[in-house]
Amino acid sequence: MIILCLVDVLKTLCLSYQTVLHIQGQRNILYNGLGEALVKEDRPTHMNSIALIAPYQEMAEIAGELRKEFQKPIVIEVGDLQEGLRKGQLLVERGVEVIISRGGTAQLLQAGLRIPVVEIKVTAYDIIGALQRVQTRGQKIGIIGFGNVIYGAHKLGDLLDLDLTVFTIQKEGDVPITLEEAKKKKVDIIIGDKVVVSHASKSGQKSVLIESGRESILRSFHEAYEILRVVRAEAQKRRQYVNTLTQLQAVLDSVEDQVVILDSRDRIQSCNPAALRMFKKNESQLQGLPLSLYPGDPLKEMKKRSTAQRDQLVFIQGKYVLVDYTPIETNGEMTGTLIVGRSISKLQQAERKIRNELHLKGHVARFSFSDILTEDDNFQRTINRAKGFSSSASTVLILGETGTGKEMFAQSIHNERFGPERPFVAINCATLPESLLESELFGYAEGAFTGAKKKGKKGFFELAHAGTILLDEIGELPLNLQSRLLRVIEEREVQPIGDDRVIPIDVRIIASTNKDLEKEVKEKRFRGDLFYRLNVLQLIVPPLRERGRDAFVLFRHFALQINSKARKRHLFSEEVEALLIEYQWPGNVRELRNLVERLAILTGNFSHSLQNVTEWIREELRKPVDVTSVDREGQAASMNLKDVEKLWIKQLYASSPLKKKELAEILGISRTTLWKKLKM
Repeated sequence: MIILCLVDVLKTLCLSYQTVLHIQGQRNILYNGLGEALVKEDRPTHMNSIALIAPYQEMAEIAGELRKEFQKPIVIEVGDLQEGLRKGQLLVERGVEVIISRGGTAQLLQAGLRIPVVEIKVTAYDIIGALQRVQTRGQKIGIIGFGNVIYGAHKLGDLLDLDLTVFTIQKEGDVPITLEEAKKKKVDIIIGDKVVVSHASKSGQKSVLIESGRESILRSFHEAYEILRVVRAEAQKRRQYVNTLTQLQAVLDSVEDQVVILDSRDRIQSCNPAALRMFKKNESQLQGLPLSLYPGDPLKEMKKRSTAQRDQLVFIQGKYVLVDYTPIETNGEMTGTLIVGRSISKLQQAERKIRNELHLKGHVARFSFSDILTEDDNFQRTINRAKGFSSSASTVLILGETGTGKEMFAQSIHNERFGPERPFVAINCATLPESLLESELFGYAEGAFTGAKKKGKKGFFELAHAGTILLDEIGELPLNLQSRLLRVIEEREVQPIGDDRVIPIDVRIIASTNKDLEKEVKEKRFRGDLFYRLNVLQLIVPPLRERGRDAFVLFRHFALQINSKARKRHLFSEEVEALLIEYQWPGNVRELRNLVERLAILTGNFSHSLQNVTEWIREELRKPVDVTSVDREGQAASMNLKDVEKLWIKQLYASSPLKKKELAEILGISRTTLWKKLKM
């Protein structure tokens, strides 16, 4: 079941979710010591992602030479201490991900930037190289520098038998003071990094710069690229982690189920929007509070048995909810609880949709009241009456001649009340034999009779559950089935043939007929009790001949449906309108639609020969040219018996749905004689 799958997914992801409860806020602080690469997109490898900030020009020149040998891009800038920090900030803005530097500049960059900084280590060999450049032996030497530059330098004095004093500084401002101190101690020459040498030069003290060797710089290149690889790999992992958490948040926000996460002390840790709507509070108001809205007994049972408690039916805030309590475990220890609540009304709605998609293929109402066209006030009142019936669940009986659109009204009533999602099942009671009609209406169980389907079959009433069933031509329903139908209407339950189960149903019943059911009841062909159960809401659909101009209105509508660009002068002339309105339409709208289809065939879908359409309509309706313009009573008074007979036969044929052969048989004449009389 889809709902259970969602619960399992939530349970699986819940441990990750617990670590970042407020993903929106946490995204801003997920940076760690590996730097801002986490929040950057992956950069192409050809971009300058590594830069070296050299404290002095000579280092920059050596680095430039080594870069050619290294054959990978590295940006090289010159800047000591604060100038180096400023340039480092600019490089970060340009997308550099790792910076290389030395000494105090490296320390400032590490403190001032949020990206990795690779320090070029000053080795004992670098300090020895500086000592070798001291020209006069026996001088008193002072080494001044940051701790990371001169670390271990004091041991060199003993090893090299030199008069060596080491001074450690913490910041650039300490340099002048330290130089003054060295002067007081009779130091002859100063060894240090760029900032020390610069200050010593200003104060007139001899100095030698500690230069980094080519090996140290090249080693820093390799180290920087290795760090860049690690940073990007870690950033990708964390980006995936953030994406997972973001997706989880999106799932929790979008599902209609209520999701509540409790901590190990059964305090509310987080809720999704659906749960917050149930609580009628925001998340900050709920965090840390004990669970109160949902019942606590299933939670206790879950802890006692260490198993999920599913499908707990509870009544919350005036609504029934189906709730699952699922333990969240980490390394075998329960660290929280996942609660998922599903609305019963939503589950019922989903059930109806599944029924509709899996079992009710084709059982859909296609028409609504907007599809019923009329310009007749009386027929509009019929439509308004039907709309009023839509809001009721009572049984509707629709009466009307054949072809008046009774099923169209039934479908419109269904769509007005339920819409297209619920099933509309129609069955014509006159088209199926009695034995088959019973099984179609009520269904049957497996093996109910010879030829029955192996797994049985749902009846139309069961298929129409939560929707509407139309019993068309209800007047043709056999008497013995009428009693079963009466029981279904009264009890709202069906029992399939050969089954001992009784299935409850929730169905709106609409019946239609062209018969006079009251007369049928009097003549014992229809059960009176069933008639009164069906006749709760009665709708009489007027025939087309009583709908004013509607015959012409519908003719125009059907014709334009076939060809919207049809020339209207001949097709919709006043003469055509008069013919259509005066005709009696015994077949009603169905007959009118058939007429339009025949004319469409004769005129190539109303694209040619439209000047003949009036004559063709007369011919199709079997209506003589002069019938509409003749005063029949006055004409009959001046005719002999033979002429009256001819006129009567023409009028009878024009108003009758019978074919020539059928009419000839009724009149007791041959088809040839009938044809001659109609042509005279």
